Amino acid sequence: MDDNEYRERVARDLARWRREALISEAQERNILAALGAGEPRITRALRMGWLVTAISIVGALVLGAGVLLLIAANWESTPDWLRVAMIFAGIAASYAAGWELIYRAGLQRIGSAFLLLGGVLYVAGVFLVAQVYNVPVDDPSLFLVGAVGLLPLAYLFGSRVVLVGALALATTWQFAWTVQRHGDGADSWSAFALLGAFGIAIYAAGRLHLLRRALVRMGEVYLLAGALIVLVVTYVLTFSDLWDELIDRVDNMAAPRDVYVMLGIAAALVVAQALARARDLDDVVEAGVEATLVLLATVAVTWPLWTGWSLVFNALYFTMAAGIIWRGYATTDERYVNFGLTVLGIGLLTRYVDTFWSLLAGSAFFIVGGLLLLGLAYALERVRRELLRSMREPDGGAPSPRTPEVTA
Repeated sequence: MDDNEYRERVARDLARWRREALISEAQERNILAALGAGEPRITRALRMGWLVTAISIVGALVLGAGVLLLIAANWESTPDWLRVAMIFAGIAASYAAGWELIYRAGLQRIGSAFLLLGGVLYVAGVFLVAQVYNVPVDDPSLFLVGAVGLLPLAYLFGSRVVLVGALALATTWQFAWTVQRHGDGADSWSAFALLGAFGIAIYAAGRLHLLRRALVRMGEVYLLAGALIVLVVTYVLTFSDLWDELIDRVDNMAAPRDVYVMLGIAAALVVAQALARARDLDDVVEAGVEATLVLLATVAVTWPLWTGWSLVFNALYFTMAAGIIWRGYATTDERYVNFGLTVLGIGLLTRYVDTFWSLLAGSAFFIVGGLLLLGLAYALERVRRELLRSMREPDGGAPSPRTPEVTA
């Protein structure tokens, strides 16, 4: 993170802290002045960084849509060689513009948007070229080709936006490939099992990225992607109806071989992470949690006909939510606390709907549900405020002395 990025982040955090009455306006001004951003116009310029990023991304996507529409409008009347040339020319022009803007002009945000545009054109080009050469456009391997093409680009330019696209394509390929492979047969449920193992593998890969300072920012993307995949899969597996249908349809106890292959990859990455990282308590806990998830997934896919799996995954889901909240508290990171409380609220709301939808009349369901939601929101906000307050107090909750105003 360079000096400008650091100042932008501090400026955003200070603005939020002042809105939450954690610091005074004078303290905000003095801290910004200490960073060399005391003038109002400089402060406004720092806080506009996110706006430039958002506009650049939207502009790149709109431009990409226009280019694709232009190509599509003349698709039938264009020779095959010219179609392919047009696609590759657009990709090359976008990457070249991104390179020039980032490394020559120093415009990181706009240059990254052009890289995103090049990635969008590349992925679209994969499907368009497949159509030219009569490859079925519903072939899941096209998503893999897209991911493989974007991944080196993400590392070459250090672009987290492009990395998000590559991981999204890889995840889509993983799920679509399993669904197509097993179709509507008894093994179709294995798509969720394979996706969950894939999420654990991505998360463990992210932990390995943290070993290199230059890869920390990329590792954060892996951690977020892996955690979201595991959470979504766990959430889906909390529904008892899914397991009831599984018991009715499954003939073979064990999952297909490809699920065990992915679980083996995830286990290998977890072991590599445990061996490579420093032996402090946090690393041991992280590796232990990941190993437990791999073990639980292995048992679940080997003996899926047990009637208590929905309860197990409900317990796992709420344990993960509590773990996210605790991590935010232990690291004094509000983002984890807020995210964990959101996950917890979604789980509680789901269980309410799942339990009482058929038991209450329509009006009673919504009245009771609304009251419970308001009560839950009140309770979660009280918990959140208490956690955030205690995070900022020394000695585990003892009131901290009043912070004097920072002087320039």
